[in-house]
Amino acid sequence: MRRVIGIFVGVLGCCVLLSGCGGGSAEEPVVVYSFCGENEVFSISNGVIVLSSEEEIFYGGNLEGELSDVAGYSMMFYIQDDGDERVLLSNSVTDMTGGTVSIAGDMGKRSGDIITEEEMDELENNFYFELRTTDLDGGESVYQLQLTLTEVTGKVGD
Repeated sequence: MRRVIGIFVGVLGCCVLLSGCGGGSAEEPVVVYSFCGENEVFSISNGVIVLSSEEEIFYGGNLEGELSDVAGYSMMFYIQDDGDERVLLSNSVTDMTGGTVSIAGDMGKRSGDIITEEEMDELENNFYFELRTTDLDGGESVYQLQLTLTEVTGKVGD
């Protein structure tokens, strides 16, 4: 009986040791960037870009500020490269009742294939936000803002 218990304990110990070998998943690199910016009219805060081999997420953050008599607006995050614009996220809002809208609030998010590694290098110095507004009289205004990008983290586990 002691011999059977000894063999059982030995086999159990081997199973425990071998169950930890092989087949484990490698750590996937995840890089997180935050961005913000401000001018005399509005500010952008809490913007986030998450890049991994599995998914890319672009969250536009919060737009804070007030413009009066805005009947509609469009906003766009983009990379400026040799005069070309590569749009990362865009949204628009129009009040169809003849009233006004507020520019303040959450600017939305996008996921999928958004930014290539080459574009991330360009993003540091060429990352912009544009806000186009239309007032109640039909007049347009355009505001551009260069955004500051900061890498928050490198690979998971660093």
